[in-house]
Amino acid sequence: MTYRRVLVFWLPLFFAWLLMTVESAWIQGVISRKPDSELQLAAFGLIFSLSILIETPVIMLLATSSALSRDQQSFRILWRFMMAIALLVTIMAILMAFTPLLDIYLGSLLSIPEHIVEATRPGMQIMILWSGLIAYRRFHQGIIIRFGKTRYVGYGTIVRVCFSCGVSLSLGVITQLAGSVIGAMALVLAVAAEAVYTYGVSRVDVNELLRTPRSKSLPDLTYRAATRFHLPLAATSMVTLLMRPVIERGLASMPDATQSLAAWPVIFSIILVLIAGGMAYQEVVISLNTSHENHRILHGFTWRLGLALSVIMFLLVFTPLIHVYINTLLQVPENLRELVLVGAQAAIMLPLLTTLQSYLRALLILSHKTATVYQAIFLGFMVTTGFLFTAIGAGVHGILAASLGLAIGQLVELAFLYVSYRRQHTALSLHWQTFAASSVGD
Repeated sequence: MTYRRVLVFWLPLFFAWLLMTVESAWIQGVISRKPDSELQLAAFGLIFSLSILIETPVIMLLATSSALSRDQQSFRILWRFMMAIALLVTIMAILMAFTPLLDIYLGSLLSIPEHIVEATRPGMQIMILWSGLIAYRRFHQGIIIRFGKTRYVGYGTIVRVCFSCGVSLSLGVITQLAGSVIGAMALVLAVAAEAVYTYGVSRVDVNELLRTPRSKSLPDLTYRAATRFHLPLAATSMVTLLMRPVIERGLASMPDATQSLAAWPVIFSIILVLIAGGMAYQEVVISLNTSHENHRILHGFTWRLGLALSVIMFLLVFTPLIHVYINTLLQVPENLRELVLVGAQAAIMLPLLTTLQSYLRALLILSHKTATVYQAIFLGFMVTTGFLFTAIGAGVHGILAASLGLAIGQLVELAFLYVSYRRQHTALSLHWQTFAASSVGD
Protein backbone atom coordinates (compact mmCIF):
# COMPACT_ATOMS: atom_id res chain seq x y z
CA MET A 1 0.00 0.00 0.00
CA THR A 2 1.33 3.42 -0.99
CA TYR A 3 -0.08 6.92 -1.28
CA ARG A 4 0.05 6.46 -5.04
CA ARG A 5 -2.17 3.37 -4.91
CA VAL A 6 -4.69 5.18 -2.71
CA LEU A 7 -4.67 8.11 -5.14
CA VAL A 8 -5.21 5.85 -8.16
CA PHE A 9 -8.06 4.06 -6.37
CA TRP A 10 -9.66 7.33 -5.24
CA LEU A 11 -9.41 9.35 -8.45
CA PRO A 12 -12.14 7.54 -10.46
CA LEU A 13 -14.53 7.76 -7.49
CA PHE A 14 -13.77 11.45 -7.07
CA PHE A 15 -14.20 11.93 -10.80
CA ALA A 16 -17.61 10.28 -10.58
CA TRP A 17 -18.71 12.56 -7.72
CA LEU A 18 -17.28 15.60 -9.49
CA LEU A 19 -19.11 14.85 -12.72
CA MET A 20 -22.37 14.45 -10.80
CA THR A 21 -21.94 17.94 -9.37
CA VAL A 22 -21.08 19.27 -12.83
CA GLU A 23 -24.30 17.67 -14.06
CA SER A 24 -26.38 19.74 -11.65
CA ALA A 25 -24.47 22.94 -12.46
CA TRP A 26 -24.90 22.35 -16.21
CA ILE A 27 -28.65 21.88 -15.88
CA GLN A 28 -28.85 25.02 -13.75
CA GLY A 29 -27.00 26.84 -16.53
CA VAL A 30 -29.58 25.69 -19.07
CA ILE A 31 -32.46 26.72 -16.79
CA SER A 32 -30.87 30.14 -16.17
CA ARG A 33 -31.14 30.85 -19.90
CA LYS A 34 -34.84 29.96 -20.11
CA PRO A 35 -37.78 32.33 -19.45
CA ASP A 36 -38.83 32.74 -15.82
CA SER A 37 -35.45 31.41 -14.73
CA GLU A 38 -35.73 32.51 -11.10
CA LEU A 39 -38.93 30.51 -10.51
CA GLN A 40 -37.64 27.50 -12.48
CA LEU A 41 -34.32 27.44 -10.60
CA ALA A 42 -36.23 27.39 -7.32
CA ALA A 43 -38.53 24.62 -8.62
CA PHE A 44 -35.63 22.52 -9.91
CA GLY A 45 -33.83 22.88 -6.60
CA LEU A 46 -36.91 21.54 -4.79
CA ILE A 47 -37.38 18.69 -7.30
CA PHE A 48 -33.75 17.66 -6.88
CA SER A 49 -33.70 17.89 -3.08
CA LEU A 50 -37.05 16.09 -2.67
CA SER A 51 -36.03 13.32 -5.09
CA ILE A 52 -32.80 12.81 -3.17
CA LEU A 53 -34.76 12.71 0.09
CA ILE A 54 -36.97 9.93 -1.35
CA GLU A 55 -33.80 8.20 -2.53
CA THR A 56 -32.17 8.14 0.93
CA PRO A 57 -32.81 4.45 1.69
CA VAL A 58 -30.81 3.43 -1.40
CA ILE A 59 -27.81 5.77 -1.21
CA MET A 60 -25.82 3.58 1.17
CA LEU A 61 -26.51 0.42 -0.86
CA LEU A 62 -23.10 1.05 -2.36
CA ALA A 63 -21.41 0.76 1.05
CA THR A 64 -23.58 -2.21 2.06
CA SER A 65 -22.91 -4.06 -1.20
CA SER A 66 -19.19 -3.33 -1.09
CA ALA A 67 -18.84 -4.43 2.54
CA LEU A 68 -21.08 -7.54 2.54
CA SER A 69 -21.02 -9.00 -1.01
CA ARG A 70 -18.48 -11.79 -0.57
CA ASP A 71 -19.95 -14.90 -2.23
CA GLN A 72 -22.98 -16.51 -3.86
CA GLN A 73 -25.09 -16.65 -0.70
CA SER A 74 -24.54 -13.04 0.36
CA PHE A 75 -25.02 -11.72 -3.19
CA ARG A 76 -28.43 -13.36 -3.58
CA ILE A 77 -29.63 -12.04 -0.22
CA LEU A 78 -28.42 -8.53 -0.97
CA TRP A 79 -29.87 -8.52 -4.50
CA ARG A 80 -33.37 -9.30 -3.18
CA PHE A 81 -32.85 -6.80 -0.38
CA MET A 82 -31.95 -4.12 -2.95
CA MET A 83 -35.01 -4.87 -5.12
CA ALA A 84 -37.34 -4.56 -2.13
CA ILE A 85 -35.88 -1.14 -1.26
CA ALA A 86 -36.10 -0.03 -4.91
CA LEU A 87 -39.82 -0.91 -4.97
CA LEU A 88 -40.39 0.96 -1.70
CA VAL A 89 -38.83 4.22 -2.90
CA THR A 90 -40.63 4.02 -6.25
CA ILE A 91 -44.00 3.77 -4.46
CA MET A 92 -43.02 6.74 -2.31
CA ALA A 93 -42.10 8.78 -5.41
CA ILE A 94 -45.46 7.99 -7.03
CA LEU A 95 -47.35 9.06 -3.92
CA MET A 96 -45.39 12.30 -3.71
CA ALA A 97 -45.93 13.13 -7.38
CA PHE A 98 -49.58 12.22 -7.87
CA THR A 99 -51.29 12.83 -4.53
CA PRO A 100 -51.76 15.85 -2.24
CA LEU A 101 -48.67 14.67 -0.33
CA LEU A 102 -46.59 17.15 -2.34
CA ASP A 103 -48.76 20.08 -1.21
CA ILE A 104 -48.64 18.89 2.39
CA TYR A 105 -44.86 18.50 2.39
CA LEU A 106 -43.83 21.61 0.45
CA GLY A 107 -46.76 23.88 1.24
CA SER A 108 -47.88 23.03 4.77
CA LEU A 109 -44.64 21.68 6.23
CA LEU A 110 -41.95 23.76 4.51
CA SER A 111 -44.12 26.84 3.79
CA ILE A 112 -42.91 27.03 0.17
CA PRO A 113 -44.96 29.62 -1.75
CA GLU A 114 -47.82 28.05 -3.72
CA HIS A 115 -46.61 29.18 -7.15
CA ILE A 116 -43.27 27.44 -6.57
CA VAL A 117 -45.04 24.25 -5.43
CA GLU A 118 -47.08 24.20 -8.65
CA ALA A 119 -43.92 24.68 -10.72
CA THR A 120 -42.38 21.71 -8.89
CA ARG A 121 -45.20 19.22 -9.54
CA PRO A 122 -44.56 18.32 -13.25
CA GLY A 123 -40.90 17.59 -12.59
CA MET A 124 -41.74 15.33 -9.65
CA GLN A 125 -44.06 13.33 -11.86
CA ILE A 126 -41.23 12.78 -14.33
CA MET A 127 -38.85 11.66 -11.56
CA ILE A 128 -40.86 8.68 -10.24
CA LEU A 129 -38.38 6.02 -11.52
CA TRP A 130 -35.24 7.93 -10.54
CA SER A 131 -34.72 6.46 -7.06
CA GLY A 132 -35.35 2.87 -8.12
CA LEU A 133 -32.82 3.17 -10.94
CA ILE A 134 -30.26 4.58 -8.51
CA ALA A 135 -30.81 1.64 -6.14
CA TYR A 136 -30.00 -0.79 -8.95
CA ARG A 137 -26.97 1.22 -10.04
CA ARG A 138 -25.44 1.71 -6.59
CA PHE A 139 -25.83 -1.95 -5.66
CA HIS A 140 -23.80 -3.00 -8.70
CA GLN A 141 -21.31 -0.16 -8.21
CA GLY A 142 -20.59 -1.54 -4.75
CA ILE A 143 -19.65 -4.89 -6.29
CA ILE A 144 -17.40 -3.19 -8.84
CA ILE A 145 -15.64 -1.29 -6.05
CA ARG A 146 -15.38 -4.50 -4.02
CA PHE A 147 -13.27 -5.96 -6.84
CA GLY A 148 -11.14 -2.80 -7.06
CA LYS A 149 -12.40 -1.67 -10.48
CA THR A 150 -13.19 1.92 -9.52
CA ARG A 151 -12.39 3.18 -13.02
CA TYR A 152 -15.68 1.70 -14.25
CA VAL A 153 -17.58 3.85 -11.76
CA GLY A 154 -15.94 6.89 -13.36
CA TYR A 155 -16.75 5.68 -16.86
CA GLY A 156 -20.39 5.16 -15.86
CA THR A 157 -20.59 8.70 -14.56
CA ILE A 158 -19.23 9.97 -17.88
CA VAL A 159 -22.10 8.15 -19.60
CA ARG A 160 -24.58 9.70 -17.19
CA VAL A 161 -23.27 13.25 -17.47
CA CYS A 162 -23.04 13.12 -21.26
CA PHE A 163 -26.67 12.00 -21.37
CA SER A 164 -27.92 14.64 -18.93
CA CYS A 165 -25.96 17.47 -20.54
CA GLY A 166 -26.99 16.43 -24.04
CA VAL A 167 -30.66 16.00 -23.15
CA SER A 168 -30.91 19.26 -21.19
CA LEU A 169 -29.13 21.28 -23.87
CA SER A 170 -31.19 19.76 -26.70
CA LEU A 171 -34.50 20.28 -24.94
CA GLY A 172 -33.46 23.78 -23.90
CA VAL A 173 -32.73 24.75 -27.49
CA ILE A 174 -35.51 23.04 -29.46
CA THR A 175 -38.47 23.08 -27.01
CA GLN A 176 -40.43 25.55 -24.94
CA LEU A 177 -40.64 23.23 -21.94
CA ALA A 178 -40.28 24.76 -18.49
CA GLY A 179 -36.73 24.71 -17.17
CA SER A 180 -37.54 22.45 -14.20
CA VAL A 181 -39.22 19.92 -16.54
CA ILE A 182 -36.14 19.87 -18.76
CA GLY A 183 -33.96 19.27 -15.71
CA ALA A 184 -36.11 16.38 -14.49
CA MET A 185 -36.15 14.68 -17.90
CA ALA A 186 -32.38 15.01 -18.19
CA LEU A 187 -31.81 13.47 -14.74
CA VAL A 188 -34.07 10.45 -15.30
CA LEU A 189 -32.74 9.55 -18.74
CA ALA A 190 -29.15 9.97 -17.60
CA VAL A 191 -29.54 7.70 -14.55
CA ALA A 192 -31.25 5.05 -16.72
CA ALA A 193 -28.30 5.09 -19.13
CA GLU A 194 -25.79 4.78 -16.29
CA ALA A 195 -27.74 1.91 -14.69
CA VAL A 196 -27.64 -0.05 -17.95
CA TYR A 197 -23.90 0.57 -18.31
CA THR A 198 -23.15 -0.41 -14.69
CA TYR A 199 -25.15 -3.61 -15.03
CA GLY A 200 -23.12 -4.55 -18.10
CA VAL A 201 -19.66 -3.94 -16.64
CA SER A 202 -20.53 -5.64 -13.33
CA ARG A 203 -21.43 -8.99 -14.93
CA VAL A 204 -17.90 -10.44 -14.67
CA ASP A 205 -17.70 -9.63 -10.97
CA VAL A 206 -21.25 -10.81 -10.28
CA ASN A 207 -20.48 -14.14 -11.98
CA GLU A 208 -17.34 -14.44 -9.83
CA LEU A 209 -19.44 -13.97 -6.70
CA LEU A 210 -21.99 -16.53 -7.93
CA ARG A 211 -19.16 -19.08 -8.31
CA THR A 212 -17.79 -18.39 -4.81
CA PRO A 213 -19.14 -20.61 -2.00
CA ARG A 214 -19.67 -19.22 1.47
CA SER A 215 -16.65 -19.63 3.75
CA LYS A 216 -17.26 -22.17 6.51
CA SER A 217 -15.77 -19.71 8.99
CA LEU A 218 -18.57 -17.21 8.33
CA PRO A 219 -22.27 -17.54 9.23
CA ASP A 220 -24.77 -17.15 6.39
CA LEU A 221 -25.90 -13.61 5.71
CA THR A 222 -29.59 -13.18 6.55
CA TYR A 223 -32.15 -10.53 5.65
CA ARG A 224 -32.20 -9.56 9.30
CA ALA A 225 -28.42 -9.11 9.39
CA ALA A 226 -28.45 -7.14 6.14
CA THR A 227 -31.21 -4.91 7.49
CA ARG A 228 -29.39 -4.42 10.79
CA PHE A 229 -26.26 -3.37 8.89
CA HIS A 230 -27.99 -1.18 6.30
CA LEU A 231 -30.74 0.49 8.34
CA PRO A 232 -28.46 2.82 10.34
CA LEU A 233 -26.70 3.76 7.09
CA ALA A 234 -30.03 4.51 5.42
CA ALA A 235 -31.07 6.57 8.44
CA THR A 236 -27.73 8.35 8.17
CA SER A 237 -28.48 9.33 4.58
CA MET A 238 -32.00 10.41 5.48
CA VAL A 239 -30.88 12.68 8.30
CA THR A 240 -28.10 14.13 6.12
CA LEU A 241 -30.46 14.89 3.27
CA LEU A 242 -33.20 16.21 5.55
CA MET A 243 -30.81 19.10 6.08
CA ARG A 244 -31.62 20.52 2.68
CA PRO A 245 -35.41 20.80 3.15
CA VAL A 246 -34.81 22.20 6.64
CA ILE A 247 -32.61 24.88 5.10
CA GLU A 248 -35.27 25.50 2.45
CA ARG A 249 -37.82 25.91 5.25
CA GLY A 250 -35.60 28.56 6.82
CA LEU A 251 -35.05 30.34 3.50
CA ALA A 252 -38.79 30.30 2.79
CA SER A 253 -39.29 32.42 5.90
CA MET A 254 -37.04 35.19 4.55
CA PRO A 255 -38.55 38.36 3.04
CA ASP A 256 -36.71 37.53 -0.20
CA ALA A 257 -37.86 33.89 -0.18
CA THR A 258 -37.90 33.35 -3.96
CA GLN A 259 -34.41 34.85 -4.41
CA SER A 260 -32.99 32.86 -1.49
CA LEU A 261 -34.55 29.59 -2.69
CA ALA A 262 -33.17 30.25 -6.19
CA ALA A 263 -29.66 31.08 -4.91
CA TRP A 264 -29.31 28.12 -2.55
CA PRO A 265 -29.19 25.35 -5.24
CA VAL A 266 -26.33 27.24 -6.93
CA ILE A 267 -24.47 27.57 -3.60
CA PHE A 268 -25.10 23.92 -2.82
CA SER A 269 -23.75 22.84 -6.20
CA ILE A 270 -20.54 24.83 -5.56
CA ILE A 271 -20.19 23.18 -2.15
CA LEU A 272 -20.78 19.75 -3.66
CA VAL A 273 -18.05 20.29 -6.26
CA LEU A 274 -15.53 21.03 -3.52
CA ILE A 275 -16.58 18.30 -1.06
CA ALA A 276 -16.98 15.63 -3.77
CA GLY A 277 -13.47 14.32 -3.19
CA GLY A 278 -14.11 13.90 0.52
CA MET A 279 -17.46 12.20 -0.04
CA ALA A 280 -15.87 9.72 -2.45
CA TYR A 281 -13.19 8.86 0.10
CA GLN A 282 -15.47 6.73 2.30
CA GLU A 283 -15.58 3.89 -0.25
CA VAL A 284 -11.78 4.06 -0.61
CA VAL A 285 -11.29 3.44 3.12
CA ILE A 286 -13.93 0.69 3.19
CA SER A 287 -12.20 -1.13 0.33
CA LEU A 288 -8.52 -0.61 1.20
CA ASN A 289 -8.39 -0.61 5.01
CA THR A 290 -7.59 -4.31 5.24
CA SER A 291 -4.53 -4.25 7.51
CA HIS A 292 -2.73 -2.13 10.09
CA GLU A 293 -0.21 -0.95 7.49
CA ASN A 294 -2.95 0.10 5.07
CA HIS A 295 -4.68 1.88 7.94
CA ARG A 296 -1.55 3.95 8.60
CA ILE A 297 -1.21 4.97 4.95
CA LEU A 298 -4.90 5.90 4.67
CA HIS A 299 -4.68 8.05 7.81
CA GLY A 300 -1.88 10.13 6.30
CA PHE A 301 -3.65 10.40 2.94
CA THR A 302 -6.83 11.62 4.67
CA TRP A 303 -5.20 14.77 6.05
CA ARG A 304 -3.38 15.55 2.80
CA LEU A 305 -6.57 15.17 0.78
CA GLY A 306 -8.78 17.22 3.12
CA LEU A 307 -6.35 20.13 3.38
CA ALA A 308 -5.77 20.17 -0.38
CA LEU A 309 -9.51 20.34 -1.10
CA SER A 310 -10.05 23.21 1.35
CA VAL A 311 -7.16 25.15 -0.21
CA ILE A 312 -8.75 24.67 -3.64
CA MET A 313 -12.08 25.95 -2.30
CA PHE A 314 -10.34 28.99 -0.83
CA LEU A 315 -8.76 29.77 -4.20
CA LEU A 316 -12.13 29.43 -5.94
CA VAL A 317 -14.39 31.48 -3.66
CA PHE A 318 -11.97 34.23 -2.59
CA THR A 319 -10.55 35.06 -6.03
CA PRO A 320 -12.10 36.32 -9.30
CA LEU A 321 -12.63 32.67 -10.30
CA ILE A 322 -15.94 32.68 -8.45
CA HIS A 323 -17.20 35.56 -10.60
CA VAL A 324 -16.17 33.73 -13.77
CA TYR A 325 -18.09 30.69 -12.59
CA ILE A 326 -21.36 32.26 -11.46
CA ASN A 327 -21.44 35.23 -13.86
CA THR A 328 -19.98 33.83 -17.09
CA LEU A 329 -20.45 30.07 -16.97
CA LEU A 330 -23.76 29.77 -15.12
CA GLN A 331 -25.08 33.25 -15.95
CA VAL A 332 -26.83 33.40 -12.59
CA PRO A 333 -29.33 36.30 -12.48
CA GLU A 334 -27.59 39.44 -11.24
CA ASN A 335 -29.80 39.86 -8.16
CA LEU A 336 -28.71 36.41 -6.90
CA ARG A 337 -24.94 36.75 -7.31
CA GLU A 338 -24.13 38.40 -3.99
CA LEU A 339 -26.14 35.78 -2.11
CA VAL A 340 -24.27 32.99 -3.91
CA LEU A 341 -20.90 34.57 -3.12
CA VAL A 342 -21.63 35.01 0.61
CA GLY A 343 -22.94 31.46 0.98
CA ALA A 344 -19.98 29.88 -0.81
CA GLN A 345 -17.37 31.82 1.18
CA ALA A 346 -18.94 30.86 4.52
CA ALA A 347 -18.53 27.16 3.65
CA ILE A 348 -14.73 27.30 3.28
CA MET A 349 -13.96 24.52 5.83
CA LEU A 350 -16.48 21.96 4.55
CA PRO A 351 -14.06 20.05 2.24
CA LEU A 352 -11.66 19.26 5.10
CA LEU A 353 -14.46 18.37 7.52
CA THR A 354 -16.16 16.12 4.95
CA THR A 355 -12.94 14.20 4.22
CA LEU A 356 -12.23 13.58 7.89
CA GLN A 357 -15.84 12.49 8.44
CA SER A 358 -15.69 10.03 5.53
CA TYR A 359 -12.54 8.47 6.97
CA LEU A 360 -14.01 7.97 10.44
CA ARG A 361 -17.40 6.81 9.13
CA ALA A 362 -15.68 4.16 7.00
CA LEU A 363 -13.70 2.87 9.98
CA LEU A 364 -16.87 2.59 12.06
CA ILE A 365 -18.71 0.85 9.18
CA LEU A 366 -15.87 -1.67 8.89
CA SER A 367 -16.19 -2.25 12.63
CA HIS A 368 -19.96 -2.85 12.10
CA LYS A 369 -20.71 0.18 14.29
CA THR A 370 -23.16 1.66 11.77
CA ALA A 371 -25.53 2.90 14.49
CA THR A 372 -22.76 5.18 15.77
CA VAL A 373 -22.51 6.79 12.33
CA TYR A 374 -26.23 7.56 12.48
CA GLN A 375 -25.97 9.03 15.97
CA ALA A 376 -23.16 11.35 14.86
CA ILE A 377 -25.07 12.63 11.85
CA PHE A 378 -28.23 13.12 13.89
CA LEU A 379 -26.25 15.22 16.37
CA GLY A 380 -24.79 17.31 13.53
CA PHE A 381 -28.27 17.73 12.05
CA MET A 382 -29.67 19.03 15.33
CA VAL A 383 -26.79 21.49 15.79
CA THR A 384 -27.12 22.80 12.22
CA THR A 385 -30.91 23.16 12.53
CA GLY A 386 -30.66 24.94 15.87
CA PHE A 387 -28.01 27.33 14.60
CA LEU A 388 -29.93 28.05 11.38
CA PHE A 389 -33.19 29.12 12.99
CA THR A 390 -31.50 30.86 15.91
CA ALA A 391 -29.35 32.91 13.53
CA ILE A 392 -32.33 33.77 11.28
CA GLY A 393 -34.29 34.82 14.36
CA ALA A 394 -31.37 37.06 15.38
CA GLY A 395 -31.45 38.85 12.00
CA VAL A 396 -28.72 36.94 10.12
CA HIS A 397 -29.59 36.38 6.46
CA GLY A 398 -30.77 32.82 5.80
CA ILE A 399 -28.06 32.10 3.20
CA LEU A 400 -25.24 32.98 5.60
CA ALA A 401 -26.94 31.16 8.47
CA ALA A 402 -27.30 28.02 6.33
CA SER A 403 -23.64 27.86 5.26
CA LEU A 404 -22.29 28.61 8.73
CA GLY A 405 -24.75 26.17 10.28
CA LEU A 406 -23.58 23.38 7.97
CA ALA A 407 -19.94 23.99 8.94
CA ILE A 408 -20.65 24.10 12.68
CA GLY A 409 -22.88 21.02 12.53
CA GLN A 410 -20.23 19.04 10.65
CA LEU A 411 -17.57 20.07 13.14
CA VAL A 412 -19.67 18.75 16.05
CA GLU A 413 -20.41 15.56 14.11
CA LEU A 414 -16.69 15.07 13.42
CA ALA A 415 -15.88 15.40 17.12
CA PHE A 416 -18.50 12.76 18.00
CA LEU A 417 -17.17 10.37 15.33
CA TYR A 418 -13.63 10.77 16.62
CA VAL A 419 -14.54 10.09 20.23
CA SER A 420 -16.64 7.07 19.20
CA TYR A 421 -13.87 5.65 17.04
CA ARG A 422 -11.28 6.00 19.81
CA ARG A 423 -13.56 3.97 22.08
CA GLN A 424 -14.29 1.24 19.53
CA HIS A 425 -11.27 1.10 17.20
CA THR A 426 -10.14 -2.33 18.42
CA ALA A 427 -13.02 -3.83 16.41
CA LEU A 428 -11.00 -3.10 13.26
CA SER A 429 -8.57 -5.91 14.07
CA LEU A 430 -11.45 -8.40 13.79
CA HIS A 431 -12.32 -6.93 10.37
CA TRP A 432 -8.72 -7.39 9.20
CA GLN A 433 -8.74 -11.03 10.34
CA THR A 434 -12.08 -11.70 8.64
CA PHE A 435 -10.89 -10.08 5.42
CA ALA A 436 -7.75 -12.19 5.37
CA ALA A 437 -9.85 -15.35 5.77
CA SER A 438 -12.67 -14.66 3.31
CA SER A 439 -11.68 -11.93 0.84
CA VAL A 440 -12.54 -12.46 -2.84
CA GLY A 441 -11.16 -10.77 -5.91
CA ASP A 442 -8.20 -8.99 -4.26
